[in-house]
Amino acid sequence: MMTAMPTPAEPRVPAISPSHRYLLESPHTVALATVGADGQPQVTAIWAMLDGDVVRTSLSKSRQKYKNLLAHPQVTLFAIDPQNPFRTLEVRAIAAITDDPGLEFLQRLLRLYGTDLETFTGPTQDRVVITLDPVRIVENG
Repeated sequence: MMTAMPTPAEPRVPAISPSHRYLLESPHTVALATVGADGQPQVTAIWAMLDGDVVRTSLSKSRQKYKNLLAHPQVTLFAIDPQNPFRTLEVRAIAAITDDPGLEFLQRLLRLYGTDLETFTGPTQDRVVITLDPVRIVENG
């Protein structure tokens, strides 16, 4: 008689809880940490958003963050509640990069932050979408 081997459970993908989702559903500036060429972290203030259950942002290929991500896709996104600085969200993730040639995602992100392509002062050429695949989520407060 043969016994079936138990199937390993699917690894649980960390998710942002309802209590902290608003930090990425509202237009808050967040910090994105990437790994620089010298191995040191580089931290930059960016705009990001929840796109369904996925965290995304838009970058220009001319930026150092983009170059860092090509070499080291490990990132940390850190959000602080502007009303309570002890309420924070940390998303440690692996970044995936996709082109945004029609700027569709950039336009959605800009709308969340109350602006549009006409008034956006950043570069619009060679834009990419950065999608964070979380490996750990830390919520405080």
